[in-house]
Amino acid sequence: MSNWIAITNATLYEARVAALIDACDSAALADGQANRSPGIIQGVVDHVRRKVASCQSNHLDADLTTIPKGLRDVTVDLIIARLKGALEQELTQDERENVARRERDLNRVADGSDVVDQPDTPIAAPMEATAPVPAIQRPERQFSQENQDGI
Repeated sequence: MSNWIAITNATLYEARVAALIDACDSAALADGQANRSPGIIQGVVDHVRRKVASCQSNHLDADLTTIPKGLRDVTVDLIIARLKGALEQELTQDERENVARRERDLNRVADGSDVVDQPDTPIAAPMEATAPVPAIQRPERQFSQENQDGI
């Protein structure tokens, strides 16, 4: 069994959100517009992968569509919230609290407090780009105690 899994429509159907996915893929689509659920799913997967990559001791799987299997339920809950947002459905208070709890879970992964499953085909997590430290140079003093020319 793989340590990292892909989240697909089938995964979400197992979580009993088939009607939500189908509504998102059919409601208010323009002519020729593709289904929205795959993009929403990948957006949440990307978010989870960024959180995992934030901890330097974590590695990412080479497959960009996978997440650690231990974060499956976290990811599914966040996808459900985004699907509802795409349909302009309000989240209940319980759902908002659940999303906040799931984000806290991801933040614990990001800061290294929680361990994630190691990927089957690991790649190093990308390093955060840092801005170069500006060099401050002082001009040489023209006037000092040793050099008082011009007075």
